Amino acid sequence: MLSPVLFALYMDVLIRRLRNAGFGCHLLNEFYGCILYADDILLLAHSLNAVQHMLRLSEQFAVEFDVKYNSNKSVVMRIGSRYNTSCEPLLWLEIS
Repeated sequence: MLSPVLFALYMDVLIRRLRNAGFGCHLLNEFYGCILYADDILLLAHSLNAVQHMLRLSEQFAVEFDVKYNSNKSVVMRIGSRYNTSCEPLLWLEIS
C-alpha cells in the first residue's frame, strides 16, 4: 500500500517543475498541464511548442531520477480548428 504514495511523492517533483515552467493548461488559476494516472502521464498545452518544452523538462527529470519512458507508446493528439494542419514533429530524445 505504500507504493502508490511513494510514486505520488516521486512524481510530484515532475509536476512542480512543469507547473513552475509556465507551460501547460490552466483553468481558474489551477494547473492542469500534467495529469497522472497509474503509470501514464498526460501533458496538456495550448501549443506544440509548449508541449515540446514540457517534453524536455520530462526528459531532464527522467535522467535525474532514473525514470524510463516508453516513447513507442506515446501519442500526440491535436484538437481545435487546426487539428489536421501539418506541423513539425515533436522530438523525444531516446535516453538510455
